[in-house]
Amino acid sequence: MAFTSFAGNSYAIVSDEAREISGFDEIPLIDLGLPRDELVARLRDACTRVGFFYIKNHGVPQDTIDRVFASAQGFFNLDEQAKQQCHFKNSKALCGYEGIQSVYTDETRKPDLNEAFSWRYSPDLDPTCNKDSSSSTPVDDTSSSGRGLAGPGNDDEQALFLTGQNQWPEAKPELRRDVTEYYGHVLTLARRLIRYFALALGLPEGYFDDMMRSPGSMGKVLHYPPQPKRAPEDVPLGIGAHTDIECCTILCQGGNIPALQVLNPNGEWVLAPPIPGTFVVNIGDMLARWSNDTFRSTIHRVLNITGQERYSLPVFIGPSYDTIIKPLATCLAQGAKYDAIPAGLYVWKRLAISRLDKAEYERQLLEMESRYTGVVA
Repeated sequence: MAFTSFAGNSYAIVSDEAREISGFDEIPLIDLGLPRDELVARLRDACTRVGFFYIKNHGVPQDTIDRVFASAQGFFNLDEQAKQQCHFKNSKALCGYEGIQSVYTDETRKPDLNEAFSWRYSPDLDPTCNKDSSSSTPVDDTSSSGRGLAGPGNDDEQALFLTGQNQWPEAKPELRRDVTEYYGHVLTLARRLIRYFALALGLPEGYFDDMMRSPGSMGKVLHYPPQPKRAPEDVPLGIGAHTDIECCTILCQGGNIPALQVLNPNGEWVLAPPIPGTFVVNIGDMLARWSNDTFRSTIHRVLNITGQERYSLPVFIGPSYDTIIKPLATCLAQGAKYDAIPAGLYVWKRLAISRLDKAEYERQLLEMESRYTGVVA
């Protein structure tokens, strides 16, 4: 068997069964309380060798996590009509409710067996923004060594194309409240991690700071219905084999349901079960591309054959959508592998192709590309 990612990389898969430990030895567990130099060294090893790692001492309160999962469960328990009122196709930002088996992650398999609710970054969800002002300027406006490149984000209409425009269910107002609290904590954590990634790539610690002030980010809560235990090839996947789009994903796995599986270099699926008090972090295609494949974006999937419901809460983190993604100067020893591309266009293409029919995708693609005309020199 073989799998080709959206980034164009091909991988052999020797078995459809997942093993507890194989290939990587294990998925690393990293304590964010370690001294900085040791922490950065461990992160660099995890990002270059595995592409996945657990983190502990992440700073997100457990009661905040519990509340957002409870609100999410309440939302998914609503009747279908109430959930469809905030369907993602009502939003140009492609955020909102996704029904069961409405999205393809792996085109070689059936649609994903989950339902989800998603939102995008907006200033009202960001604890660093001044909530008493219409401005989205963070309160802490310390200068940094970031290298964001001006583009369509300077135009209000274009800037809102993939940001804001969130839909919230009228029947479950507590979901918005609890998502706001949780997402604010995760944004703080993400900005901290991105600074460590900069150091691990040989860059100044604040290199990415400006690009993360209004990040290209999406959060999502997912509900996986229970499935009987059968051979993996006979079961619809909760999420098909894929690599993530943005720079990194910060994932909270609800309960104690082992379903996340990671493909190791030997072509074997490795289980990444929940560990209490931790998040799972993985590198996405954007940061792999930005680092010229110094960091690894690793294929993974979700197969929930435990017979129980599963809930998960990933937050996808990337730079502002007007950032130009091109291989970093510290990662060019083998020459640049990738052309430059605006982050917003890159994300939109990846999201839309799995959610829109071909005709609608091509129509909207022309509009999106026109927004970025002339941005990449």
